[in-house]
Amino acid sequence: MRLCAALLIGTAALAAAVPGWCGKPKNAQPTVGDLAGRQVEVHTDKPVDAGASRAMENYREFLNLKSGDPALRAEAMRRLGDLNLEASEIERGEREQNASDALQSGEAIKLYTALLESYPDYRQSDGVLYQLARAYESNGQPEQALAALDRLVSRFGSSPLIDEAQFRRGEILFSAKRYPEAELAYAQVIGHGPQSTFYEQSLYKHGWSLFKLARSNESLESFGQLLDRKLVDPKDPHKVVDVQTLSRPERELLDDTFRVASITFSYLDGAASIDQFVAKRNNPPYSYLLYSALGDLYITKERYQDAAQTYEAFVKRDPIDPNAPLLQVRAIEAYRKGGFASLVLSGKEQFLERYGFGSPFWAGRDRAQFPAVVAELKSSVKELAQYHHSEAQKTKKQSEYILAARWYRSYLDWFPNEPESADSNFLLAEVLFEAHQYRDATKEYERTAYAYPFNARSAEAAYAALLSYDAYEKQLTDPTQATEKQAWHTASVESGLRFATTYPQHKEAANVLTRTARELFEIKDLDRAVDTAQRVLALQPPVDATKQRTALTVIAHSRFDQQRYAEAEAAYMQLRAVIPPGDKEQKEITEKLAAAVYKQAEAKKAAGNSAGAVEDFLRVAQVAPDSSIRRNADYDAAAALVNLKDWPRAIDVLEAFRRNHPQDPLIAEATRSLAVAYTETGQSARAAAEFERIADTPTESVELRREALSRAADLYQKSNDRAGTVRSYTKFVERFPAPLDPAMEARQRLADLAAESHDIKERDRWLQNVIDADRAAGAGRTERSKYLAAKATLLFAEPSGAAFAAVRLSAPLKKNLALKKEAMERALDAYGRAAQYGVAEVTTAATYQMAELYRTLAKDLMESERPKNLNEDELEQYNVLLEEQAFPFEEKAISIHEANVARASEGVYDESVRKSFEALAKLKPARYAKAEVSAEFVKELR
Repeated sequence: MRLCAALLIGTAALAAAVPGWCGKPKNAQPTVGDLAGRQVEVHTDKPVDAGASRAMENYREFLNLKSGDPALRAEAMRRLGDLNLEASEIERGEREQNASDALQSGEAIKLYTALLESYPDYRQSDGVLYQLARAYESNGQPEQALAALDRLVSRFGSSPLIDEAQFRRGEILFSAKRYPEAELAYAQVIGHGPQSTFYEQSLYKHGWSLFKLARSNESLESFGQLLDRKLVDPKDPHKVVDVQTLSRPERELLDDTFRVASITFSYLDGAASIDQFVAKRNNPPYSYLLYSALGDLYITKERYQDAAQTYEAFVKRDPIDPNAPLLQVRAIEAYRKGGFASLVLSGKEQFLERYGFGSPFWAGRDRAQFPAVVAELKSSVKELAQYHHSEAQKTKKQSEYILAARWYRSYLDWFPNEPESADSNFLLAEVLFEAHQYRDATKEYERTAYAYPFNARSAEAAYAALLSYDAYEKQLTDPTQATEKQAWHTASVESGLRFATTYPQHKEAANVLTRTARELFEIKDLDRAVDTAQRVLALQPPVDATKQRTALTVIAHSRFDQQRYAEAEAAYMQLRAVIPPGDKEQKEITEKLAAAVYKQAEAKKAAGNSAGAVEDFLRVAQVAPDSSIRRNADYDAAAALVNLKDWPRAIDVLEAFRRNHPQDPLIAEATRSLAVAYTETGQSARAAAEFERIADTPTESVELRREALSRAADLYQKSNDRAGTVRSYTKFVERFPAPLDPAMEARQRLADLAAESHDIKERDRWLQNVIDADRAAGAGRTERSKYLAAKATLLFAEPSGAAFAAVRLSAPLKKNLALKKEAMERALDAYGRAAQYGVAEVTTAATYQMAELYRTLAKDLMESERPKNLNEDELEQYNVLLEEQAFPFEEKAISIHEANVARASEGVYDESVRKSFEALAKLKPARYAKAEVSAEFVKELR
């Protein structure tokens, strides 16, 4: 049989692992076995080399001589045999062996046989036997070839051809299915060691022989030695050699070795047998090829699950081996071929778990080294994400959403810059949104929209982010989440602005821009709110009326809140123009417009521009006559005019304010301002009326109303309005009896007014009121109240004194003297009451008057009418008696006057004290009539 055919019996290519290997070892010498496999190009039009034919003829002629040197004849016979054998092999090409071939190989056999018989001790007999075997094999006589080889190995054990002879024996025996003998022959070659040219081929055929003998484990040992020799890198025992450096025959040889080893393992315990095998051989670097070959064998047998488990066996054994990932892939493919959908799914998950970037496999490794693994990771992670996404949409199970999101994230982590990354990022966001994980969904939508170059998903993702912002904000209902909710809303607004800026052509851009303007205002980012609203108004084609209204509202309110009131006024004017009449917002905008004008006035007022403030205050009535703030504006205009002392204009504005707002709480303020304005313009009567109005206003403070009544009374008096003056003072006394002194003054003023009108009765009523009020005050009496009460009491004593003076001591003296004394007692009592107040001025006056009562009584006694019937002596005696009666009264008068003047030493010296000095000067001239005494006394007083 042909050698290559023997090597390739049933050979199956090791898919995706090792290219096909087979062939003769390098530098091997031609052998009998080569004949069957050698391909010789035969040119029928060319004769055999003339030199070789000539040599053969020469050798024949030499041998026909039947004489000559035996050694030369033996050599000639060998050479002629060799030439015939070579000629036979040359002439045998691809055509079937012809008769001439047989003649030539037959002639070689005869020559070799004759040589061995004629020269049994020929020194190259081993070589002749070898060539004889070749000739028999060439002539199709394997048994005779085997016999020749048997003679060789038995007779020439130390021949250099012994290993090849044994190998050829093994080949012939193997072809004859004499496997036990073949195994022994191959074992002999193996025994010569690696230095034998046939060592590797013998290992291969030795393993096959054992396999044929069902000695599987033993056969694996031979195959293992061959694999170790051919595949383990001699420079690094942990590496497999570069198969491209092997010849095609070598590759085919290894292919078949793996095939037969796989069959062997399949007969044993499958992958478990490989586990044992590689463990025994210290885990050779080609181990993965054994698992791969067995798995491939199972695939051809449609044993898909066994194939997958075999591939996975290696992965589990050495998951970080460079070849492990693709074996895992092949396991998945096996499950797919077998229709095991669930196992395909779990296999892909295991693949991603084991070989996803960041796993131990990638430690110290670069992606570029494993493009096939990277490609598989990319496709698998995407498939898994999409599968779970689809399942989640069907079942609505949270677990499916979680898995879909996980694998989408893995894809993005591992392949962030792929053309498909943006789409995958969008799908991740969709999964999160569908799972109600709106916070994370928002982040991924925004990443899709803004973190990648513009793509088909960009605008859709940007808008979806806004919907996700809204959805998450609705979830933040707990009061403890208020801060987070505010921050989230702010971020939502920023996203809206970014969307409208980045994708202005999107159909929702105008809506989003309008909404963003409103929300920027709500979070008080006012400048950007205005800018955004102005962008809304600038859109072409123009936005609808509703959006214009919103934009103008944002601008107006923002400028108002920024205290840019002139701009706010302009915006409110525009806004009011686009709001339909009767719209409920019309009133609100009018109010804000009025407020904007009013605030401008306030600002001018604060800046010291009161005149400008007045004009703006008054302008409120022009732009918003029905606004609630108009009354404030009208009043503030008046107040500003008052501050400017523009009294005539202030009066006009205040009077108009009172007419236009009769029930306004500021009416009281207006009245006060009018009172001042009328006062400042000299309109006392009108000012008095305003002050009286203030006093009649119950909402004003007590203090203010009291002061107003007092001012009203003064102004009425100044304008000669007696009735108004009396009315004001009377109200004052009635309404404000406390504090005491102002009320006492009012009573006194009423008494004085009555006196000026000569209405003594009214005067006395008010004076009595003064006395009664002081008395009623008790501990609350004041010096002023006592003073006024004392003065009133002193005034009330005057009639008693006058009544005393009016009683004349005419006859009968006794009767009239009694009357005089009674009148005197009443007067003394009245003056005594006045003196009791302890008011120095009143006390000295009352003391003086009491002294004068006594002096007057003494004087009147001496000047009383004398009885008409008295003679001179009786008259003299009568006079003496009168003097005796008058003297005590005069002494009393002196003592009282002295008591009065004695107050001068206490610092009291007034008109009454002076008059007491004068009276004493007349009563006791010796003491008090001296001018120097009086002067000295006065000097001491000073």
